Amino acid sequence: MWWSKDKYLVLNLAQSHLHFLLVLFFILFPLDGFSQKVKEIKPSQIERLNEEKNDSLYVIQAIEISREIHRNSHQEERENYYANLAINRALTMGNNYLYARSLDNLGLLHRYHQQYSNAIQLHERAYHLAKEENCDRLSQMIYANNAGTAARYNEQYDLAVSFYYEALRIAQEDKDLKNIGISSNGLGNALINLSERKNEALAYFEMGLEAERERGESLGMAMNLLSIAQYYIETKKVDQAFIYLEELKAINEKRKDRFGLAMTHEAYGDAFWEQKNQEQATLYYNEALRLYRNYNYPLNAAQVLNRLGKIAASTQNLSQAIVFYDQSLAIADSLNNKSLVRQNAFDIAMVKEKVGDWRNALKFYKIGKDYEDSINLDNQKIKIAALKNQFDWDKTEAKIGLLQKEQELKEKEIESKSLQLRNQKVFIVLLLLGTLLLILFVVAQYRLRKIKFQTQKQLIEKEKDLLQAEYERNMAQAEILISRMQVNPHFIFNCLNAIHLLIQKHEIKVASKYLTTFSRFIRLVLEIPKNESISLEEELQIIQYYLKLEEIRFDNQLDYMIKWDENMDLSAVKIPPLLLQPFVENAIWHGLLPSNQAHKRLKIEVGETEHSIEISIEDNGVGMKNMDDFSEGSDEQKKSLGTKITKERIRQFNQSFPDCQIQLKITQGENQVGTKVLLTLAHTISKITKP
Repeated sequence: MWWSKDKYLVLNLAQSHLHFLLVLFFILFPLDGFSQKVKEIKPSQIERLNEEKNDSLYVIQAIEISREIHRNSHQEERENYYANLAINRALTMGNNYLYARSLDNLGLLHRYHQQYSNAIQLHERAYHLAKEENCDRLSQMIYANNAGTAARYNEQYDLAVSFYYEALRIAQEDKDLKNIGISSNGLGNALINLSERKNEALAYFEMGLEAERERGESLGMAMNLLSIAQYYIETKKVDQAFIYLEELKAINEKRKDRFGLAMTHEAYGDAFWEQKNQEQATLYYNEALRLYRNYNYPLNAAQVLNRLGKIAASTQNLSQAIVFYDQSLAIADSLNNKSLVRQNAFDIAMVKEKVGDWRNALKFYKIGKDYEDSINLDNQKIKIAALKNQFDWDKTEAKIGLLQKEQELKEKEIESKSLQLRNQKVFIVLLLLGTLLLILFVVAQYRLRKIKFQTQKQLIEKEKDLLQAEYERNMAQAEILISRMQVNPHFIFNCLNAIHLLIQKHEIKVASKYLTTFSRFIRLVLEIPKNESISLEEELQIIQYYLKLEEIRFDNQLDYMIKWDENMDLSAVKIPPLLLQPFVENAIWHGLLPSNQAHKRLKIEVGETEHSIEISIEDNGVGMKNMDDFSEGSDEQKKSLGTKITKERIRQFNQSFPDCQIQLKITQGENQVGTKVLLTLAHTISKITKP
């Protein structure tokens, strides 16, 4: 099963973070009720901005217009336009307080559009400016909290913790209960993602809850109650979670907070799902879904539909699971939420594989991979945009500094003229000095332009290098992923479950031996080189570790043998990576496992003829009747996807290496018992015997 329980808990935690973001959005951008429509921006507002002579008022109005556009229509380009107007005017007037406020505003807009890397840079810059200029401490707390939140959503949890600590320190010194509640909640949500510090999270959630209780703020109380409940769900203390969920439900009912009630029901569903109570979990998820649909929260509805699909899949109601996944996929696609589209595509592929619909399983798996690659590309674009913004801001600040220097020069010239009137001799001296300064200024201007040109050229080259490095890194990751995909994920999960079972039985030595073998096997698989082929010696080493793992899981009822002539140089024989593993796996699971034989035997032999190497894999299992997935004429729906991919890899290998052909033949074993797979490697080199 592709979806593990631990992954499900991680998704729960991610959802709680999303809920916190939505609640924080309504705090920062208060609305007059959910159903009340926000007023449109009037043309007069923009006209007043264009006519505004006071620089400070201009900056504040530009910030407000950018926020108003975000509230009304989420037009990212227009929002950023007015936000950047505020930044440029604040820079021009040299007001670092308004400059920091403008940067923080643009950071919020980037964060709401999930451009977290840009947001971190802006909030961090705003915070340091406010600290250097000794701005009011409330602004410092706000900017630090915003930087921490952006870093948390970008999964930079250590950075998030550092900013939240700074905000909490200031809030505690000023006895600011509101910011104590916000900073504590943020700290808890950051620490819960650091495995070594997860246990610290609860104390900060409770600190935030205490601060909100003291100031009587029901929304802040609800926020921290939800975080505490999710913490107990993740740490498998569900009974404790229900206590906080009851209080959370009462608060949201009193506030008539429909969105809060929907999140509460969703959290109840998470708690019951953790208890493996699918029936109760389904009831609460359906109620959350109804509320999200009734009050137009499509993204939340899509996420709940995905969870309902997982419940249906876990109970083997695969047709219903497909219905839920399809509905979630449609909503995610309409919202252009690539992460949710990717998740649903992978989930549908899992179900299609279970029912034997290999064609559609592969189709949806490719869709998921395409969206995964698209998300990576979007991240690259965001990083490049961040570099460009950094360059533009640095250039603007340098320009402002140059203007200030020019102003100082003009003042000196005025002073020089007044002195010239007093003394003719001093006038001549100052005139020569002024001429010299002018020449130096021209030279400095020329050198500055030359430096700017060289800097811009270096930046362009740096961006190209970054893109190339990112491309090469992605290619390397793709090649590693291809190697990983060739090992059945069910096998890996079963091995992990076997280790877990041995530990529960207190068979520590056996578990340690099993874990050591398993880690060596995984390491060999992950260390497969990037080349199109590996040596037969390496391949047999991987198979040997694989069989050791299966031998332990068969309670030592599996008798296997790997045999070859010691005079053969197996390192000279090249084959595609993990070519033999699918055949060995099928022999065990489809041949030996269902067999009633008292002694289950598997024999792997490597032999040498004059012009070829022969590799045979023979078992004494149930025979060809359960090996349909290898036969050329079997039903397409019964074919193993892994076998199909293996045959395709053989075909591609034969095309790439015409001097090194591989032939595959599958027959009945000796005395019509079991199955024999014969791989013939035709080499132009007649012998591979060691010298």
